[in-house]
Parts: sequence; structure tokens; C-alpha cells
Amino acid sequence: MAEGLTLHFQDWVHVAGEVLQGHVDVNVATAMQDKVENVRVKLRGSIVTKITETEHKAGPHGGPGENETHHQVQTIQLLRLDQTIWDQFNSPQGAQVIACPFAIQLPPNLPPSFHFKHFNRTVVISYSLEVEGVRHGVFHMNRRIRKIFSVVPPATPWELQANAALHQGWGGPWKPLATNKEIRHGIFGEHAQVKIELVLPDLPSFPMVTGIPYSFHVFTKTKAVHRDDLEDKHGKLFPAPPTSPADVELVLHLRGRMRVHHKSESMEDKFDVPGSLGDKAAVTRVRTTVDQPEFVDQKGDKGHWKRAVHFDGLLSIPYVPSFTTETAEWHYFLRFKVDFPGIGNDLELEFPIQINSGAACPPLPPNGYHTNVPYTYPLPSGPPPMMTLPPDYWSGESHNWDEE
Repeated sequence: MAEGLTLHFQDWVHVAGEVLQGHVDVNVATAMQDKVENVRVKLRGSIVTKITETEHKAGPHGGPGENETHHQVQTIQLLRLDQTIWDQFNSPQGAQVIACPFAIQLPPNLPPSFHFKHFNRTVVISYSLEVEGVRHGVFHMNRRIRKIFSVVPPATPWELQANAALHQGWGGPWKPLATNKEIRHGIFGEHAQVKIELVLPDLPSFPMVTGIPYSFHVFTKTKAVHRDDLEDKHGKLFPAPPTSPADVELVLHLRGRMRVHHKSESMEDKFDVPGSLGDKAAVTRVRTTVDQPEFVDQKGDKGHWKRAVHFDGLLSIPYVPSFTTETAEWHYFLRFKVDFPGIGNDLELEFPIQINSGAACPPLPPNGYHTNVPYTYPLPSGPPPMMTLPPDYWSGESHNWDEE
């Protein structure tokens, strides 16, 4: 507990290079009674990589053995800044509660907050603000208030321009990505043809959370069938394209590497992309267009039924921007998948996608920080949107708290 100390600090995503501002209310009488000599604000940030290995040790004389667990940990300090904001020797006389402001600038090149934990591998990039009431005496523990916050790197001017263009309705060039496959319903017989195509804005990276417009097309062409198989049978003819956005699987894959000293391990994870294809709760957000079946004549009395369905909507990725650090790096891949009846008749389209923060580093408020006026963000766009981080990040697990 930190009796007599109250922290006021904005709970939003902060941008590397930003000046963090807030204040601490110090109840002077309570602090003096608690033997608090001074109060300081401490900013900390670190990259913690950890590999856990289990080794079985045989028992003596062939008896039952036991497992030994070994932890390899490497910590890289990113941020270590302190600022004293109050001390009892310079405290104004007669004051009951003093509002003590602070302003500390984050370094401009910080990596984004990140948390990965899977079996024996852990990577945590975390940031914290701590208010510490320093107490005199060996047996008096210091009073602490700890606040974990998240950080993203600032976007480049070009990335900010692209983000604005996406918000206004993309009017720039588009990039198609496609794949196709021959499939058949059984083991024998002729093959049918399927193709999927994705069209996205032609950008090298995309801002997190911002809606990205897309068009997703599924084309099918049956094997040669008799002309008598008219279009009223097209729903039963193989292969039929999906007619609901929920029938298309969309997954975001994270892949990367982590290192603990001289040992390296891979990182893999996958995430849903809410509000888009594959999300049953978001079907109404996707516009679906089903083309009329088209019969293409072949020689004789046979031909092919060609069908197509088109899905148009927005997808947004609320996850940590792509980044590379000294001991960890991660990248993203989007995978679209359509399943057709039969064994091995799925068609996948996967491609790398770079994610940036889409956020500008805010300037200092023009009128400074006032403890008696609610803090307002200095940019009209407001603070960066919240990105998805697991509860373990906010709990402080593997944060490597500084206890000196």
C-alpha cells in the first residue's frame, strides 16, 4: 500500500517519444506519519526472454528419478528514468494535500509492448510507471504504486498519410492476390477448378485497428457435365462456392524468433480477426454478391458451369505492430481458407502482412500540464486505439520489477 499517495496518469496507449505527464497527490500529514522522506516517479521498460527446459535425472542404483527444471532468462533494459517530485524538507508549510506534477519523455526508438507465452517460451516487452515513497530506515519498506502501460512506435509520415487515406475511403491503387487448384469429389473422375482472389489496397504496411477495405472472390468451374444439368441444379453441382462470409476461414498467424543468450527458439501463434470473414457475429457487416451461374459450352452436348461469389467489407488487425529487437522479432501472415467437400479439397491463400501503429507522436500540450484541469490529448485524432494484449501483460507477470 502507498498511504498518502494517489497517482493520476492517463490509461491509454502511449507513443515512443511522447512526454508522459501526470501528477501525484501527496497527503503531507499521512506521508510524514508514515516516515516518507521523498516521492519519486520511476519509468521502467524491458525485454525479457525466457526458455524453460526440463531434464530427467535418474535415481541412484536404478531407482526412480526426478525431473529438474532449468530457466534461462535474458533481460534487456529499455527504459530507466527517475524523477523526484516531492521531499519533506522542501514541502510548503501548512499544505494538507500537494499535487506534484511530473513530465518524463519516452525514448523515440522503443519497441511496442508485446507478450508471448507458449509452453517453454516466454517473451515480454513491457513498460511501467511507479510512484515510490522512500522511507528512512532499514526495516521500513518503501511505499509503491505500480502502473503498467502500453507503448507503440511512432508511425512514419508516409504511414500516417496512408492511415488518413484509409479512414477517408481508399482511392489509391489496389493489389490482387490469387491462388487456384484442381479438385474432385471422389478418388476418380475429372477435376473441377476452384480459385480464390483477394484484393487489398496496395500498401507495404497497414495501420493496426484501422479498417482495411477488401474484396474476396471465390470462383468455381465444374467438370464437364451434360447440358441437361441446368442452372436449377447448380447448387448441387460440385464444387459450389460458399454463400456466407462465415464459411470463409480467416486467421492471423504470428511467426518469429526469440533468443536467450546463445539459444534461439521459434515463436508461433494464431489469432482470430473479429468483425470480418469467418466471424458468424459479423455476417451483416460483409456485403455478399452471388453471380448468376453461367454455362460455358464445350464440344458436343457438354460444358461447364461457372459460378462466383464476392465478399466485400473491412478487416482490422488490433494486434501489436510488427517489430524486430535484439532478442525477439515477429511478423504476421494472413491466411484465407475455403473448404470444399471431399478429402484435401481446401484452398488456402496466405501472404505476409506488415502492421504499423498508425499513430503520431503527440507534441507537448501548448499550455502545459495543469493538475486542476482534466488532461486532454494534444492531437485532434486522440490517443492511439487500444491494441489486444493478454491479461498476463497487465498482471505484471515476467515484468522484472525493479526493487532497489
